[in-house]
Amino acid sequence: MNLNYIAPIIVEGEKVVEILPEDVPKDDMKWAPSVVVYAVGVTQSIGAMKRFIVGQGSFSVKPMVLYHSNGYFVVRFANEEERDKVLCAGPHYLLKRHEILTTIPLWIKLPNLPLNCWNSVVLSKIHSSLGKPLYTDECTTQASRISFARILIEMDVTRPLPKMIKIRDLKERVLEQQILYEWKLMFCQKCLQMGHSCVDKPKVVPTKRDQGQGQRKEWRPTTLGDKHHEKQTEQQYDPGLEVVA
Repeated sequence: MNLNYIAPIIVEGEKVVEILPEDVPKDDMKWAPSVVVYAVGVTQSIGAMKRFIVGQGSFSVKPMVLYHSNGYFVVRFANEEERDKVLCAGPHYLLKRHEILTTIPLWIKLPNLPLNCWNSVVLSKIHSSLGKPLYTDECTTQASRISFARILIEMDVTRPLPKMIKIRDLKERVLEQQILYEWKLMFCQKCLQMGHSCVDKPKVVPTKRDQGQGQRKEWRPTTLGDKHHEKQTEQQYDPGLEVVA
């Protein structure tokens, strides 16, 4: 590409490169149909990643796979529809193998947190006892919603998620702060996989109602001595059972 000289601005006697909004819209559109791919475990070769991406479906244009020296890939598709088709079809496993993920980001809420605690230092201290704090949402940052503070934090899902945390305030009082999770991920301690749990599954015990269902009692004609007493055959069902036509 051809380059031109564009004079930098001077701020307090120093040269500063100023990037304006109109300088980047074309590149924003260029990279919009792209995804960042990180393979958990051993970093795959760019050839293996290309073969994997191409195998995810049919594309109008072959996706471009780029490798970054920090260990991740950028895959650029022809359009956002083809990007979303691959992105939403996950999770994806390369070479039919997967790593055991134990730490994921979770949104949590702290209801009725004192307003003087809504700053980066206190929130960092609180959430560092739970995991690795990442950031707050905009309403928490601006304190525009004061019923609860909302924070994204990386937590170890292999352990029971705490429902409260103890905080010592300025008056040396130890307070219990409730913790609410917007979403909890199930982790199977037996399979060491996310999304299900096959440990201590409750056994289904048939109830008395279920045991009686389908059984039928029938009155049959009986003989008393030399006299035959005919009776109409009638069906008697266990009480409480529904009859479905």
